[in-house]
Order: sequence, then structure tokens, then C-alpha cells
Amino acid sequence: SSSTNTLPPLIIPIMILCIETSTTMCSAALGRGAEVLATRSIEAPEGGHAAALAPMVDELIRWAKAEGHQLSAIAVSAGPGSYTGLRIGASLAKGLCLGYQLPLLAVDTLELLAHQGISALPEGQEATIFPLLDARRMEVYAARFDSQGKRLSEDYAAVLDGEYPLFEDAPHPILVGNGATKTRSLWPQSSYEVWDEGFAPQASAMIPLASQAFEREDFVDTAYWTPNYLKDYVAVIAKNKVLNR
Repeated sequence: SSSTNTLPPLIIPIMILCIETSTTMCSAALGRGAEVLATRSIEAPEGGHAAALAPMVDELIRWAKAEGHQLSAIAVSAGPGSYTGLRIGASLAKGLCLGYQLPLLAVDTLELLAHQGISALPEGQEATIFPLLDARRMEVYAARFDSQGKRLSEDYAAVLDGEYPLFEDAPHPILVGNGATKTRSLWPQSSYEVWDEGFAPQASAMIPLASQAFEREDFVDTAYWTPNYLKDYVAVIAKNKVLNR
């Protein structure tokens, strides 16, 4: 066989620009695999993403060029989350893909948040991770993962109810994210942990997930893709109340 067949598959290392705008924490990062090369973040009040995001991204792209890095793809946090933030992040990501002729990757925001929680677990600790994003009032965007990152539910929107814990029979539930704050004293009879401080979705934490998606060639259609706004709230409580009658 020719010697070229023995070369490793990725001769030129991939380089992904990640954009995260699902909450008031607005961030962008450059990296590949588990490696974060540069990151920027800023607290952007509701509607402030438009002013905050483009300069951060521009700074990272200029840094990459100066260092001799070539972008391979743009990754964007796909939602659910803030409608305005997601829309601005998606618009900028699409514009960059078109301008630089790059593919677009979409990383589920709740999966991103779950992985941030999992990476904070002590070695070997088993848990059920519930990433929760604030959706105003007593509503949250939620999903369920095991401590290895395996998805145990689809993303859904839920109304929190003091009588019915979100985690039902889940072993060792850990609720992660800004939506978890609302649950802090909601179910005093239940045993669960709330991790909200320091657990906003971050572009730097997207890099491993985006790199895996890139290697799977799991690209989305730049023209037609839209964020997952998840607007339909599931009042999971109602069905439980009927069963308990």
C-alpha cells in the first residue's frame, strides 16, 4: 500500500468557532477537540447580545488569523433559551458561514449545560443530570441525562409544581443551570442538588461537542436551519393529578 494511507486522518487540525447566546451570558470561543485556544464572554442584559457578540467574534477571528489558524466550521448554541439571544447568535453564525464558506454546526443548549454539569462531578460519582434553563415565571426548559452524558429524554418545556418534583424516580438528581434556582426550596421533602452559580452555558464548553459533531459531519443547512425555541409548555403535572384521583 502507498505510504499516504498511513497518515493520520486529520493532517490539518480542525478549528471551530463556537457562539453561545442562549442566556444573558454571551460568549464565543475558538478550539478543537478538548482544547480551548481562546475565549471571550460578557454579561449581556436582555437584548444586549446584538452589541456584545459581533465585536467578540471579530476579535477571535482576527486572533486566529494572526496565529495562522484557519477556521473549519462555525458552531452555534441551538436552543432552547432566550428567543432574542438565540436569534442573534444564529444570524451571526449563518452570516459567518456564508461569508467564509464554512459549514454550520448546531449544539443543543441543554446538552451543553448537562456536559458542563457532568464535567464538575467528582470522579466516579453517579447522578442524573437535569439541565434547566429559565423560561420566565415558573417555567423551565429541561432535559435528562445520565452521568456519562447519555440523553434520557428529549428537550421539553415544563411548568414547575411544588407537589410534583421534576425528577420523579431519578437516582441522585442534580439540577443544573439558571432554571434550577427556581427549584431551590420547591420540594423540601425530596433529596436533590441545585447547581446554578457559575453554570451558564459557555461557548468554551461547546468545543468538544462541536468537534464530535464535525467528525460525524453532522452539519445543518445554513439557509434553512432555525434554533429550537421550544415554545410549547408541557404541564406534566396535569396528567399526574388525573392519575392520582
